[in-house]
Amino acid sequence: TLKNVPARTAQGMKFPGAPYGLKMACGENPKRVYGSKGQMPQTRMGNIAVTRATWIKAQAYKRKWDRYAKNGGDMPERDLAMDTLMGVLGGQILIHNHCYRADEMAIMIDMAKEFGYKITAFHHAVEAYKVADLLASNGICAAMWADWWGFKMEAYDGVKENIPLVDKAGACAIVHSDDPNGIQRLNQEAAKALADGRRMGLDISEEQAWRWLSYNPAKALGIADKTGSLKAGKMADVVLWNADPFDTYARPERVWIDGALMYFSGNPRLRPVSDFELGQPGEGDVK
Repeated sequence: TLKNVPARTAQGMKFPGAPYGLKMACGENPKRVYGSKGQMPQTRMGNIAVTRATWIKAQAYKRKWDRYAKNGGDMPERDLAMDTLMGVLGGQILIHNHCYRADEMAIMIDMAKEFGYKITAFHHAVEAYKVADLLASNGICAAMWADWWGFKMEAYDGVKENIPLVDKAGACAIVHSDDPNGIQRLNQEAAKALADGRRMGLDISEEQAWRWLSYNPAKALGIADKTGSLKAGKMADVVLWNADPFDTYARPERVWIDGALMYFSGNPRLRPVSDFELGQPGEGDVK
């Protein structure tokens, strides 16, 4: 997990104390990637079978290392892939599951229980509204689009009220985007989802909706004790807007990172424009 701070390297941006995360995939993506090569898995059932078989191997690998840690003897042979999965089984690495369909989310929840690991969030989760109660009872977040679906078969059964329905079921709802422009305007994405929920009669406050892009993402990343809300003792990561942040025309006026003022719209020296080629104006430069 990286923190959006100025640094020359990824190591310099590592979020202190954050657990590692591992992305897994359901459905069409692994079918397409491996099926096109003539490899398993080529079906949804095959994907589940391969994943279960891999976890069985990971459990056996972990037992070897647990015995070695307890009894000594010859050190087991290292396997980097199994090291990662052992970290998941040991609780040091959080699982983020790419899943669209409700039935596959339910299957992945069952698999996590079978092998004793924690799914922290389902990503995309177009059909999360169908299993919102399962997400709530298992403490799993869902990172969802406000109004994007229908671009492939497993993404057809979406509704605009997905995020607010998951929220009202008591689950951890997150608004996200795979788009380089949308990710810069998550406040507007959250506003759309809030409006859709209210139109169907759901009573959701703006304060609650703001958690979809603040506290809840921090919870899914395992860093909610450090950031994601304004509370004494947490990192002073704060944005001051020039209007209601759910307003289409609202813009950040000031941004503090770890208590340091890093952006101020009224000061050209604190209005940096990112560009990887030094000395050239970045796209979208407003100076």
